Amino acid sequence: MVMTFWWVTLLLLLAALAVWGITFWNRRAMRKAPVLVANSQYLDRIPSFVRAQRVAKVLRVLQIGIAVIAVVSASVLSGRIATERIETPEFSSRDIVLCLDVSGSMYEYDTEILSTFAEMVDSFDGERVALTIFNSTSRTVFPLTNDYDLIQRQLEEGAEAIDFDEFGYRLGNRDYPEDKVRSYVDFVEGTRGIPDQASVVPDGLASCGQVFDQADTERSRSIIFATDNEVNGEPIFTLDEAADAVAARDIDLYTFYPGAYDCGPECLEELRSATEGHDGSLYESSDPRAIPSIIDQIQKSQAQAMGAEPTVVRTDHPTLGFVLTFLSLIGILVLGWRAL
Repeated sequence: MVMTFWWVTLLLLLAALAVWGITFWNRRAMRKAPVLVANSQYLDRIPSFVRAQRVAKVLRVLQIGIAVIAVVSASVLSGRIATERIETPEFSSRDIVLCLDVSGSMYEYDTEILSTFAEMVDSFDGERVALTIFNSTSRTVFPLTNDYDLIQRQLEEGAEAIDFDEFGYRLGNRDYPEDKVRSYVDFVEGTRGIPDQASVVPDGLASCGQVFDQADTERSRSIIFATDNEVNGEPIFTLDEAADAVAARDIDLYTFYPGAYDCGPECLEELRSATEGHDGSLYESSDPRAIPSIIDQIQKSQAQAMGAEPTVVRTDHPTLGFVLTFLSLIGILVLGWRAL
């Protein structure tokens, strides 16, 4: 907490001390010799008189104490106590497409990526999110939307469905209940439109770039592209051509590379070249929990690109000072009336 006008508080406290000093000095200077009254010694033995003196003394002490509290609280209130925090303005014109390779080599990572993304939905404020999955062909699970209940539900259901070792199931090494097999098949439906091909990464990226709407509206657009870049097919686009198409629409590319399955270093280098060659960012990590850092980077860079400047937000906290001042004034009035 900070006191914005601390000098006002200081001046008021000094003024209060000066008034008290002047009053105390004048009382001493004006104090007269006591008047002696004959035959008054018996008053000190009357219980009601002793009680009245005691009450009067207590009232004076309370009045002084409450007056001090009133002066201090009013002075502090005048100084404007506040808290400060630095905020970067949020924008509701941010679109994020989660572009997910759902080929067999990615199933372990896809589950964690979708789960992590689902956990982050509560941190979104106005962003529109879409999910597109691809193998040999692409399917949009849900289009760009800010219906966060729907987003979270779809991501959680997708994470559950994609947690399926298809290779192990086909080889007989893994066994799943029928409903689990059905949920997996339903989720990846539409991503195997080309027989005998899989993980056609360049075409998947190009398809994700087509999900963005409102082309004439100034919005920040980002793709989180999760793939191991192990292509088993004949793509229409090369990876550079797909990245060109994305960049031509002013879409920022953030690539998540979990590691190689069968492909050697050339898969990573091709992915790095296509991403960073178009001013994108590549995150090489076997931990899908790296996704939050990608989101942070998107939010920071997009806010900067849209001209957001960090601002200091000051929040006043007058409640305590106001309540103490108000109660002190009531206390002084009540005690003054009682002393009459």
